[in-house]
Amino acid sequence: MKIIAIDDHSPEYATIVVRDTWNDRAETDLPLLGEHDLEAQPSGTIARAGDGWLQAASRSGLHRVRLEAHDSPPPVDGGWDDVVETPYHSGTGSVVLTTVMSSDRYTDNPLDLGTPGLYRVRVSCRRTQPEIPGFEASEGDLWRLQFWPAALEPPRWLARGRPALQPGGTGWGTCLGLPGQEVLSAVQLASATGEATEDRIAAAYRPWSSGSGGWNSPIDDLSGIAAQLGVPAPATRPDLLPLLAAAGLLVAETAGDVTRYQPAPEPPRAEEVLRLPADQAGLIRRQDDRHRHASFAADLAAVAVWSQDGVVTATPEELADRTLATAEEVRETVRYGVERGLLSIPEDATFAAEPRPPRQHEAGRIVTR
Repeated sequence: MKIIAIDDHSPEYATIVVRDTWNDRAETDLPLLGEHDLEAQPSGTIARAGDGWLQAASRSGLHRVRLEAHDSPPPVDGGWDDVVETPYHSGTGSVVLTTVMSSDRYTDNPLDLGTPGLYRVRVSCRRTQPEIPGFEASEGDLWRLQFWPAALEPPRWLARGRPALQPGGTGWGTCLGLPGQEVLSAVQLASATGEATEDRIAAAYRPWSSGSGGWNSPIDDLSGIAAQLGVPAPATRPDLLPLLAAAGLLVAETAGDVTRYQPAPEPPRAEEVLRLPADQAGLIRRQDDRHRHASFAADLAAVAVWSQDGVVTATPEELADRTLATAEEVRETVRYGVERGLLSIPEDATFAAEPRPPRQHEAGRIVTR
């Protein structure tokens, strides 16, 4: 066994990337395995791989990453939150940890797999528990990528720390904008570390971007929403607290002259509380659909491109076992993938992956290569 261990890897765009080294690559006739061949979420729910590349869904921070080369399948061990096995075609027989934009930081430390050809890689992640529930941990996670030569078999998910489908959005971010999301985050932090009074919420408040204002700075007009909820129109972030409570996003309790807030355990969707314009309601539903299904749709597309002839004939029940999802989640996500042009349903098959449409260049614009 050969091991490359890196204890301080900072991934770009919350994506851990492994690619073939820059040697002369052996050609493959496997279709749709290029890094940009599909209009799919890059990493899927855990990780996705193809011809000379692998992407894993991480988060910000410094992570510990281990790359291992084995001669045969290593034993499956427990203690990992997320585990997926996927084929990987190496045209060089060696790989290197890199970044989305191809950093050369680790180019002098490649992992030798063996001869060019088909491998299988087991991607395992052990996530660091956060100090404050609901927030990211301050320390990074442990990632282990184990490669070994293997015959072609579609990806299989062995463990999930989170469901295959993401939680649906409520639409309030679209309706309330950045200030509303910042105030909700401050309430969550204040309530997790003590009583969330207005003073403690103000102390916990952190702007999410350099262009965002301070706690008492003015916000955009929300008078229309406030009128529907029967509260005064907010002018600053502190004024948002009664509006968020009236919307059902916060629970407010007043004792004496002090009001304390906490996040609602089951907040309603915006369209359940507000009368929204048809175009805004449609936008929220599309955003919710994408948030729930995009990552899992990339998983299903990965199963397709690594299947015989690029076509999946397994039933939703069989796919549920392979992907650690439910048959209904598979059906929902196939529907989403077909609507987005990522998947298609050929005759006598469950689905197939569709290539990314060619980019349409603007008329009159010169394209250089």
